[in-house]
Amino acid sequence: MDVIEDVFEIVTILSVVITALILLVLPLILTILNLVNLFHKRQVKPNLVDRLIMTLGPIFTVFLFGLWSGKDYNQPLELPFMDTIEWHTPLASWHSPTIVFYAILALIGYGVIRKYRTRLSPIMITISISCMIIGSIIGIVWMLQLSSHFFEIGAFIPGEAIYLCIFPFNYIICFFAITKSIIQEYTEENQEVIYKNTILNKCNLLLHDSKNWPVIAITLMIPILAIATIILILFGQQPSAIIKAFTETSDWLLSQKNSPPPIEVDGHYLCTVSLRGHPWVVKPLRYGIRKNNKIIVNRQLCVANAFEQLIQERMPRIHHFIRSIYDKYGYPLSKHIINPVSADIVYMFMKPLEWLFLVILYLLDRKPEDRIAMQYIPAGMVKVNL
Repeated sequence: MDVIEDVFEIVTILSVVITALILLVLPLILTILNLVNLFHKRQVKPNLVDRLIMTLGPIFTVFLFGLWSGKDYNQPLELPFMDTIEWHTPLASWHSPTIVFYAILALIGYGVIRKYRTRLSPIMITISISCMIIGSIIGIVWMLQLSSHFFEIGAFIPGEAIYLCIFPFNYIICFFAITKSIIQEYTEENQEVIYKNTILNKCNLLLHDSKNWPVIAITLMIPILAIATIILILFGQQPSAIIKAFTETSDWLLSQKNSPPPIEVDGHYLCTVSLRGHPWVVKPLRYGIRKNNKIIVNRQLCVANAFEQLIQERMPRIHHFIRSIYDKYGYPLSKHIINPVSADIVYMFMKPLEWLFLVILYLLDRKPEDRIAMQYIPAGMVKVNL
């Protein structure tokens, strides 16, 4: 038995070490190699480094942001802060599709140039460079937004804000490096072509001179942004979403919004779920009062509390047993609900129990919905929708 426990402990330690190496060390190594390849003539596996950055970057960034991201500015944080610093999200969720769209556009531009290189026409190269410039500007704004919390300890690791900037920083390096490379290659490989038409010949000379490409690319950004904005508007995004994504936040460098005051959390399991989960999953209904503290209430929490109230009235001994189990395990479990994803998972797992509580309420109570609706509402308190 001791041998099995030792093996299990070794496997656990190895898993933690490997995970730490992947999440913490690998991004730093790739960043160093990327900088070496940019400034040094003897490059270190440039193709492999680029592929790893482009492949792992989105996965790492989305994974870390999903674990770490807080609530939007219009949602209150909770107290205590789980012994860590907690912030609102640095990117407004309702505008984030716009940022994702431009990031994908930049990666497509990079991928097109990387694959076809000088086989592309000058106009296609400049359009791709324009897309990368737009992505680079968004990346710089993203890093500026997070810079106010670079050296603070987040919920998982020290300097989480820095880690969220590592791959955007690497993308900017890759964009700059491939732009520089393609301009040099095109200049060396292509010969000047003369057209009889004066206007066509001037346009050709302008595009043929690869030194003009950055200026042309910046000029092309205007129509590209216009077309992209029209597409995004058709999908429900605002024209100014690219700016508001950063300004309609709180706690960050570019934030212009004030958040509501924090709400007390005392370890109640389902209270934690209703507060920390994504609103479109846990479906918050209103504010309520529990032990003189303001909390966020959803349907699941009300049903569970109504069930407990009913059992306490009809079967006090059974209630005492259920309550003792809940007090023993509910609070420790609530300490692990530290982000919206974990709260969403718990909410979904609790759904069968919620349905069971609801069935019992309808079987035993004459007005079950009235009982559910009155949970966490003291006398005289008016229901206020969130």
